[in-house]
Amino acid sequence: MTTPGSCSNSVLHRARRMMLVAAALFSLALPCASFAQQQTLPKPTGKRPLSSRIKIFEASDRSKWQKPAEVIKALGLKPGMTVADIGAGSGYFTRRFARAVGPSGKVYAVDISKDILNYLKKRSDKEGLRDIVTVLGKPDDPMLPAGALDVAFFAATTHHIAHRTSFFEKVYTALKPNGRMAVIDFPPEAHANGWCPHQPSELIPSWEIIREAEDAGFKLDRTYNFIPRQYFIVLDKGEPTWHELAGTGKAHHPERLALGVEIERLAALRF
Repeated sequence: MTTPGSCSNSVLHRARRMMLVAAALFSLALPCASFAQQQTLPKPTGKRPLSSRIKIFEASDRSKWQKPAEVIKALGLKPGMTVADIGAGSGYFTRRFARAVGPSGKVYAVDISKDILNYLKKRSDKEGLRDIVTVLGKPDDPMLPAGALDVAFFAATTHHIAHRTSFFEKVYTALKPNGRMAVIDFPPEAHANGWCPHQPSELIPSWEIIREAEDAGFKLDRTYNFIPRQYFIVLDKGEPTWHELAGTGKAHHPERLALGVEIERLAALRF
C-alpha cells in the first residue's frame, strides 16, 4: 500500500529530477547555440601510428584539464562494479577504472584497433591490473554481453561513431536495469579554442548526443561542467521523457509534461 508520505516523496523526487534535467539542458544549450549537428566523421584514429596514438592518449597534461579523479568520483565507481570503457585507446581511463572497482570488479576495454588493445593489455598486466578484459569491438557494435554493466563510458569517442543511436541501443542492452551511460566529448567550439584538431563539423554538440541517446531509450540524468574543454553527460534507464508521456496520454505526470514544454524551448536555442 502506498502511504501519503511515500506518494509525496515520489512526486518530489520526480520534480527534483525534472529540475535537474531542465538546468542541465539549459547549461548545455547555450554554448552550442551557434552549432548545427555533426556533418562528417573525422579521420579514424587507428590510421595514425601506434606510437603517435599512445603519445596523445597518455599526454602528461591530460590529468590537469580532464580531471580523471573527479570523473571517477562523479561516476560513483565502487569495488565490485562492472564498467565498459568504450574507445579505450591506450587504457588511460581503463586502468583508473580497474583500480576503482578493484579485483572484485571488472572493466571491459573496448576498441576497434587490435594494436592499441595489445598495448593496453601488456601495460595493465605489467601494472598488476587483472580485472581488465579487452574486447575487439566493431565500428557499429561494442560487442558487450547483455545486462552486464553498471557503467558504460565514452571519452572523446562518440564523434567517431557513424550511427550513434543504433550503437547506443546496443549499449542500452549491455547495461543492468540501473546502469548508466556517461559521455565525455569535445563540443564543436573546441577547435577554435585549440583544444581539439578536428573541425567543428566533425564534432558533436551536446544536444545532439542527448537526442540520439534518448532515441535509443536513455534519459538524461545529469551533466557536469568541471572539465573545461569537454562536456560530461550522464544518462540512465530512467522514467519516460515528457514527449513519450505526452504521446501515450499519461496525464498523471503533469509536472513532467509542463516542464517538457520548457525543455523543448531551451533545446531550440541550439539553432
